Amino acid sequence: MKIEISGPFFKCEEDENIFFSRLYSLPGYDIVVGKGSYLYLTLKHDSKNQALNQVQEICDFWNTTYKVLD
Repeated sequence: MKIEISGPFFKCEEDENIFFSRLYSLPGYDIVVGKGSYLYLTLKHDSKNQALNQVQEICDFWNTTYKVLD
């Protein structure tokens, strides 16, 4: 599953570290790549509901949005 996340704004380096550590801990995490002002997150397996709930929480906390690409 590929997810596009609008680039979040970080208040400090620690804030950025926490954001990425949350992404890295998602079920089925494979890779995250930045392109322009977007992040592209790839998850390996179908724990879709659990992973999407967590992505929603992360995006809500950092006041950004996401969409599932495939």
